[in-house]
Amino acid sequence: MSEELQFRNAKELMEVLSMLANENRLKIISLLAEKPMYISEIKRKLGVSYALTHLYMSSLEKIGLVESRYETVTGEKSYVKKYYQLKPFKLTVTPQLIKDLMGG
Repeated sequence: MSEELQFRNAKELMEVLSMLANENRLKIISLLAEKPMYISEIKRKLGVSYALTHLYMSSLEKIGLVESRYETVTGEKSYVKKYYQLKPFKLTVTPQLIKDLMGG
């Protein structure tokens, strides 16, 4: 079930809307809606640098749309990878919400 995003003030709403106004962040949400992924998979599908992908992931995680966990990958050499998944969310913006957040 999707969790309705809650906002304490207009700044929080603007931050989320700003994050969603970026095409690559929307692509990431679309990719993660299909399945959880490692940052290297996301980077490859977006065709952008690791640094930029990391920045996108950090910002989406900060506002609560994405969550991550570390996994140990075993094989010839064991290492740890960060695994990202989409948190189910629902965003409803109404005139009343904007009025309330703006103190009107």
